[in-house]
Amino acid sequence: MPDARPQDGHAQMPDLPAAGPQERAERAVRAVVAWYSSGIRDLRRAVREGADPAALDVLLEARQQAMTDLQQLKDGMDTGEAGRLAAHYTAVLRELTGGS
Repeated sequence: MPDARPQDGHAQMPDLPAAGPQERAERAVRAVVAWYSSGIRDLRRAVREGADPAALDVLLEARQQAMTDLQQLKDGMDTGEAGRLAAHYTAVLRELTGGS
């Protein structure tokens, strides 16, 4: 049976269309929401152990805003606004993760 793998050993990916502003924004917002959710879980534990709940409130509000933006994306928005959200949440995620 012939070997179906490419001769150069690299997997070949089908041509996929580049992600548009809507998709980039949704990915970035979802990643930020996930980061906030993880932080909220950790802070809830810390608050139970006596930590100041103020930081928890900040994260809860930030996550709610991100979830509101995600819903607006799902409801539909113009390309320019989706691009702005993509840039904003990409920058937020970069800041949250220490520039990675």
